[in-house]
Amino acid sequence: MEKRILGSLAYAAMGDAMAAVTENLTFEQIRKRYDGGVTTFEKPSDTAFALGNEPGQVTDDFSQIYLILKEVLASDKKSISTDNIKQAIIKWSDMPVYFNRFAGPTTRSAIAMYKGESKEMKPLEGAVTVDYASKATNGAAMKIAPAGLLNPGDKDKAIRDAIVITRVTHDNHLAISGASAVAAAVSESLKENVDFSAILDAGVYGALEGERLGKELSRTVAGPSVVERIKLAFDIADGKGTKEEKLLKFYQLIGTGLHVAEAVPCAFGIIKLNMNNPKQAVLDAVNIGYDTDTIATIVGSIVGSMAEKNSDFYDMIKFIEEANQFEITRLAKEISIQKD
Repeated sequence: MEKRILGSLAYAAMGDAMAAVTENLTFEQIRKRYDGGVTTFEKPSDTAFALGNEPGQVTDDFSQIYLILKEVLASDKKSISTDNIKQAIIKWSDMPVYFNRFAGPTTRSAIAMYKGESKEMKPLEGAVTVDYASKATNGAAMKIAPAGLLNPGDKDKAIRDAIVITRVTHDNHLAISGASAVAAAVSESLKENVDFSAILDAGVYGALEGERLGKELSRTVAGPSVVERIKLAFDIADGKGTKEEKLLKFYQLIGTGLHVAEAVPCAFGIIKLNMNNPKQAVLDAVNIGYDTDTIATIVGSIVGSMAEKNSDFYDMIKFIEEANQFEITRLAKEISIQKD
């Protein structure tokens, strides 16, 4: 269990750090600028929000996963609750290296609201004043891995915890559907002897349940169906054409942007295209274009448990830990102890 959890964390961090370089570039620009694509840790250029990062440093995606897990494990019940998720994102907002460059408008608005709940806390300067609950962006899905990691093999509990996490910042049925898809897939990936087909099936189940429960518990908002977009991504993956042509179709037809019905279905399509090859799935996400760091983080969190745990794997973890001053190995151990 500990190795599988470590794999999920490590591959999510790897995807985030590598894709910090490619974020905001198009499918074609990535291939031209990086001689076919990024395959290792590099320093982001002036096209990226992560300009100033060193190779191996992560962005908002994995940093929120890490802080949420730390906050939950430090709580009395060591379980996901609205309060500890709020505390985690408030602590994250006090880290300028992440918040100032990476926080999206939905998350900014939610944090400003929570900081304004107390007289001692004032709304953050420059916070975007929008109805955060109506924005079906991918900011919940990108940080939802803890719901799966803390509920290994129990996708229904993972979905319930995903709803708790999502409603703190993205309180609508589409964001819940996308986040639940990822959480269910991560949970399923931690089972012994699981295969990629079962993981993908769990993702579809999570999207359906998240949509159903989201409509009951949250706000129904306009937008494309996460479920139907996942099915379309699977059709593309199973259809005619080369792998590169299918990746381009994901980029052009599914979309790789900020809406949850783009990023999440694209991530599942990439996994479908790379059955039994976790590392290549993450690399394809890194090089898909647009919101690459979010898509690669999602893919990594789902497939990382299946990755080979060899010397290169542990060298990569050490590199990421040193680059970010994180204790990923220790965190995986703490999670596994809670689940044993």
